[in-house]
Order: sequence, then C-alpha cells, then structure tokens
Amino acid sequence: MNQPLVTPLAKKRFIKWFLTHWEFRGEGPRRVLLTLLKQDATLKQVKIIAEGCFLRPLLVVSSLGTGMPPVHLLTYEQILTDPDEIIDFCTTLKKGGLYLTFYFPNRNTCVPFLDVLEELPLPLDPEKIKGLQIDLEIQLLLAEAENEAQRTKLLSQIDEALANREKEKFHRLVKILKTL
Repeated sequence: MNQPLVTPLAKKRFIKWFLTHWEFRGEGPRRVLLTLLKQDATLKQVKIIAEGCFLRPLLVVSSLGTGMPPVHLLTYEQILTDPDEIIDFCTTLKKGGLYLTFYFPNRNTCVPFLDVLEELPLPLDPEKIKGLQIDLEIQLLLAEAENEAQRTKLLSQIDEALANREKEKFHRLVKILKTL
C-alpha cells in the first residue's frame, strides 16, 4: 500500500480514475487535475498523500459529499482557491514538489487511492500528526462553510435580480457564483 515511489503513470491512472468516479462542485477541480495530467515534469514532483497537515505546498481536491472545498492550495505564504491561480502555481512549480491529497467518500478503504499513496516518514508522534490533521481538516471545513455562506448570499441576490428583471446584474452575479 505505502510505496516508496509511485510512478507518474500510476498517478495519471489514479487521477483519471478519480475524475471518472466522482462529481465536483464546479469545473475547478477537474481543470486543475486535467492540467496536472498534461504536465509530466510536474507530475514527477507530485506526491499523493493522505495526511498533509504540515506539508506544503499542499493541494486538496475534494468530491461532492465531503464538505471540503472543491480545490484548495496551501503554501507557506498563501492560500489559493481560484483554479486559474492554482494552475499557474502548478505549471510554474520549481524543485520542492507538490503534495496532493484527495477527499472523497470511503477514501480510507479505496484500493486505487491506497495504491498511489506516498506517505513520508515524519519525525512526529502519530497522535500529534493526527491532531494536526484534524486541525487542517477543520480549517478546510470552515473555509467551505464560508464559501457556502457566500454562495447562499449570491443565490439570494440572483433571485432578487431575476425578480427585478435586472439582466446585467444577474449575469454579473452568476459569473461570480461560478468562481465559487
């Protein structure tokens, strides 16, 4: 299961499997993953992990039904949620690599996922790592809750624009909604 080295081909196969088996909110996660599939040099630097509590840069991709943000990149300096910014980051990735984790139902028992994991030996107590991982996941859930509140507010404004027949406002709000 935990392998010392996972080939770029195995990573590609898993990403393709993931894309065909799970739905996403919006096109952002799909666009980011399809970009990674086209970039062999970047894919060589990617390590697929299960727990990325303090590994950076960390790219989190989530399917519907997890409560996690669809696509989220954490670096030491910034947090990126815009797919275009994440794609730019990935395409200009220098040495140092990228840690990639996926959230989807039953991931802990999913054989295709377990087959591509490259867990790193960390010099911390496993309980400490588990606590840090929970903190990370809480941060991601809070980010998703904030995103969902923004979406709800925008949907209300869209309904209002429709009711008032404000075409330009409607299109502007829908465009903003699509970015979330």
